[in-house]
Amino acid sequence: MEPSTAGTERKPFYWKLVRNLKRALRAPLSGYRDYQAPLRGGTGIEIGGPTKLFRRDLPVYAVAKSVDGVNFAATTMWEGRLAEGQTYRYLKGRVGRQYVCDATDLARIPPATYDFVLSSNNLEHIANPLKALAEWLRILRPGGHLLLVLPRRESNFDHRREITAFGHLLDDYAAGTTEHDLTHLEEILDRHDYAMTPEAGDRETLERRGRTNFENRGLHHHVFDPGLVEQVLRHCGLEPLLQTTTPTDYVALARKPIEQSTQSASAEPLVDIARRAPQRRAG
Repeated sequence: MEPSTAGTERKPFYWKLVRNLKRALRAPLSGYRDYQAPLRGGTGIEIGGPTKLFRRDLPVYAVAKSVDGVNFAATTMWEGRLAEGQTYRYLKGRVGRQYVCDATDLARIPPATYDFVLSSNNLEHIANPLKALAEWLRILRPGGHLLLVLPRRESNFDHRREITAFGHLLDDYAAGTTEHDLTHLEEILDRHDYAMTPEAGDRETLERRGRTNFENRGLHHHVFDPGLVEQVLRHCGLEPLLQTTTPTDYVALARKPIEQSTQSASAEPLVDIARRAPQRRAG
């Protein structure tokens, strides 16, 4: 399938302003208190933040004792310039420790340091997600929680791509795939909906940026759906607890077993908050 070309299909220049106003006016995610409860009063770390979603749509920052942050470089296209130390400003008046290191290598952080790990719209940018999750779970205390948010394919520029096969993620882990990997670049270039990202430019511009993805981490290596998310969580030995599908995201909460060696993955389906509470307003 040929991608759309930028031009008359592009959204007007003010579309971002309209989108942001809609987001500011919408209510928090239905069932958000169910996600807050296990994290309340805990110390956490966020991979690839901070994010507005955890301030408003799914307000978990507000109930945490503290939140630290990890970003892959001292300058990123999302956060701008960063400085290590007590500089992670995740909420007004709240500051945690900022780490600058790769999400797949958190060796500077001791095992079982945190009560919870947060990640929003980040795992899809990582070439070896199972390796990343192994690191995140290493620094998570037994009985701690992982709150994972991934973009809903149908709502973004990936909507023409296929959902990544779980076997492919296993292959990436076995092969030790690194962030230099460009396996998916041609697929991305062919199926990216350019009309949805006018600020990203045309195919040639996206390819130039993609070729230097190790420096900018802008590519979505993989495409997830709720089934793949649950499969990944169970493979990592986590106990899935909650899931929600919003107009823009897939949200999942899972728990690290207290006794990892004796824990078997539950066969029970996730509790789908969206099925027992009204959806939030689309924005």
